[in-house]
Amino acid sequence: MPLTHQQILDRLSVSGRLPTPKGVALEVINLSQRDDVSGHEIGHLIAGDPGLSQRVIKAANVLLGAPSRPVITVEDAVTVLGMRALRQLVLGIALVVDYRHGPCANFDYRHFWLHSLLTAIAARHLVERQRLVAAEEFFVLGLLGQVGQLAMATVFPSEYAGLLEKDAVADDVARLGAERAAFGFDQADVSVAMLADMNFPPLFQALVQHFRRPQESNAAEGSREWRLLHLLHLAGLMADVWTMSDAERVLAAGRLRDVATRLAIEEGDLLRVAETCAHDWHEWAVLFGLGSQQLPDMGRLLAAHEGAPPLVAVPDAAADDFKMRVLVVEDDRSMRNLLQQLLVSAGHQVHVAASGEEALCQFGVQRPQLVIIDDSLPVPGGVALCRALRERAQNGDLYLMVVTADNTPDKLVEAFEAGADDHLLKPVTPRIFFARLRAAQRVVRLQAELAFDRERMLRYASDLSAANERLQQQALTDALTDLPNRRYAMERLEQEWALAQRGARRLSCLMVDIDHFKSVNDRFGHHVGDEALQRVAETLRRTARTQDVVCRYGGEEFLVICPDSAAADAWQCAERMRQAVSELLLEVPGGKLRLTLSAGVAEKVARHAALPDLLAEADRNLYAAKSGGRNRTVLGS
Repeated sequence: MPLTHQQILDRLSVSGRLPTPKGVALEVINLSQRDDVSGHEIGHLIAGDPGLSQRVIKAANVLLGAPSRPVITVEDAVTVLGMRALRQLVLGIALVVDYRHGPCANFDYRHFWLHSLLTAIAARHLVERQRLVAAEEFFVLGLLGQVGQLAMATVFPSEYAGLLEKDAVADDVARLGAERAAFGFDQADVSVAMLADMNFPPLFQALVQHFRRPQESNAAEGSREWRLLHLLHLAGLMADVWTMSDAERVLAAGRLRDVATRLAIEEGDLLRVAETCAHDWHEWAVLFGLGSQQLPDMGRLLAAHEGAPPLVAVPDAAADDFKMRVLVVEDDRSMRNLLQQLLVSAGHQVHVAASGEEALCQFGVQRPQLVIIDDSLPVPGGVALCRALRERAQNGDLYLMVVTADNTPDKLVEAFEAGADDHLLKPVTPRIFFARLRAAQRVVRLQAELAFDRERMLRYASDLSAANERLQQQALTDALTDLPNRRYAMERLEQEWALAQRGARRLSCLMVDIDHFKSVNDRFGHHVGDEALQRVAETLRRTARTQDVVCRYGGEEFLVICPDSAAADAWQCAERMRQAVSELLLEVPGGKLRLTLSAGVAEKVARHAALPDLLAEADRNLYAAKSGGRNRTVLGS
């Protein structure tokens, strides 16, 4: 069964070497826990130790930045910091001053306090921007966050020296495991036990338990505890980068960028925090007697890192087999990389742009289905880009997601009025991101399916129209001669009759018949007859005038419609056709066969009350041509 924190503390206390404040510092801590103590009493007590009071006053001024009225007395420090923050600060100062050296041979006490102090400085400036807890108290938490390691090295000097020698290159997780195996508890357990004994708030105790391995915490993602935990973890990573060897720093910088991005701390803000920390570092190092050294340039380290390690994706992120074309528009490189990695982990096709102008240039080429836009883009801005994309008519099916750190109603309304479909709050948490991504997938998939169905229906309609046109053509065309058939002839003749009636226009028609065609079929067979019909049809079409319409009327009979033509003009047309056909020679078994035509011509005149009268007259004239010896054209009176 795991030891309780009190059991751990009891076991460490037995040795008498547990790191605790001494002298005035111990009295201050004990006195400050009383409800009836005054700031004057605390100030008077601290003033009794010149070294401690000097450090408290200087630390208060550094913590407060550049106050309009500098802290010059301990009472001032009590007033501006508050009793709890002062007690914690005195505790931290006392431990640093009294335990800069120790009995553990392989434990680097100076490096421990350098790392702890850098963690504290970074924690203070990071939390100042988030305003989640008092920055002064978070500073002390960063300073004492790994005090358990100091305690184990001090209480068990030889055993811990052996562990460090054996696991000299172990990472945090491996070292904690080795500590548990050797002692039954690890430095994080000891840190929590010591902070509990020093009356630190339960929230701070929980943060210390997991801040070096936040993935083991049960804090709800996005909650205040979760954000504080990751801010403290980020501060520790910054201290890692500053205190590591040159070979290790670049890789650590990449992880640092990832964690900052998940907390919605853009790279520019991270660099400003690092710059502020570097500025404060000298004062704190001198204050604690740790010596001063130049901190590596964080901007150079981040620039040298060419890619961050893969982020852990939500297990079911890639469960949906529908993949989208996504454009991420984000000017901050870290956030851009984070979103790109999350999307790629889900299998989507991702392109990125660093500005609105770049996004518009890419848009026409990539044709994304989903665009994720940071609302804090430089001019023209994320909302303006959202509006510009939505105003394009062809982008009606585009899904727009705006990423914002401002969740005020006015900001969200502005984004939705600009055409956004959804919004995503910073810091971006993978679970929420993938949940919203799946919502976008459902909409984009539905739009894609509707577009596919619409395209298929249009294609089907086009095919149907073409088929109908072909059927219509077939219904009105003679299959053998490829001339318009009788049905078409009658419809067209009725149209021309109506036009002639309304416009007092002339209309004539020819009734044409192949002479002795039955004998051709009887003597040579229907295949020769079919060829004869095709040859004659082609000749009639070739010799007809542009406005004339040649149709197969039935069998070996043809009808020629002659709009705007008098009888004499139609008769000349018929004669031209007859003469052309008479010159045809058809190859038949045993020789060649000459074909001839007979034609009857009729013009619409007053005595024709209806279309059948015109056709009847043309038919009578054809009969007259046949009776008169064939191979001739007859024009009635």
